[in-house]
Amino acid sequence: MCRNLNSQTRWIPAVICILAGILVLPTLIQAGEILFEDNFDKSKDKLNGTGKWHTASGSWVIKDGRLVQNQRNGKNLILVSDEYWNEEWNDYWFYSTVKLAAGDSPLIIWRFHSDEGAGFAGKDALPPRMQESLRRHVIYWELNKEGKRSVVVRHIRHIVKEFEKTETKTTLNRGVDYWIKIENHPKGYRFFLTDNGAAAALGNYGPALVDVKDININGEGRIGFGTLESIIEVDNVYVTEPKKNPFAVEAQGKLTTIWGLLKSGSVQ
Repeated sequence: MCRNLNSQTRWIPAVICILAGILVLPTLIQAGEILFEDNFDKSKDKLNGTGKWHTASGSWVIKDGRLVQNQRNGKNLILVSDEYWNEEWNDYWFYSTVKLAAGDSPLIIWRFHSDEGAGFAGKDALPPRMQESLRRHVIYWELNKEGKRSVVVRHIRHIVKEFEKTETKTTLNRGVDYWIKIENHPKGYRFFLTDNGAAAALGNYGPALVDVKDININGEGRIGFGTLESIIEVDNVYVTEPKKNPFAVEAQGKLTTIWGLLKSGSVQ
């Protein structure tokens, strides 16, 4: 382990230890790969199923580098398109940022595996491969139910049930970006949420809001976003293998920071 060195003439060994740690640490913590990503920087991204996204209902557009749902009525839904989703994915981490512009209810959707739309849209509006699935299971996280709480809702074969064990007192302030992480695995899932983008970039989302077991359909299902009488903005969407932080600062950036500290005399 590196020790703090107080002598001004002995800072070089300390720096070598720090830099070695910086170069090795990303290799240790950045396990896994990015399976899906979209930061909506390309204004020509298509939302009709021929690009990364398939609009099932609502008015979804890409504006100013964000995915925006700007229709404040009804239940609206957008999912990853067939081409960009592997139905066998069941052990992944799902990241995104969401801003509530109007209304109360952004919906973070995952484990969507249904041939009928679960009330979001008709069968014919779903991605073609989902229309043939014959499986009717949808889970979504309603982030700001009636502006009072957040809750997980499961919709299985026309039976809709909120999970009391996944209810939190979390509420969203309008106009604020919230950073979200869902750790989905075959036997359950954990949710995280923060409004501190800098902390999220370092992988620090605070304690899990919920941590539950749910083995139904073995963790499989597509991701997407929805609204209930709300307008939302979405950005920074990633699906990764477990333990991958897609926002991690590269080692080179950290090296620059360390040399800046050296110059100012902050590293002893």
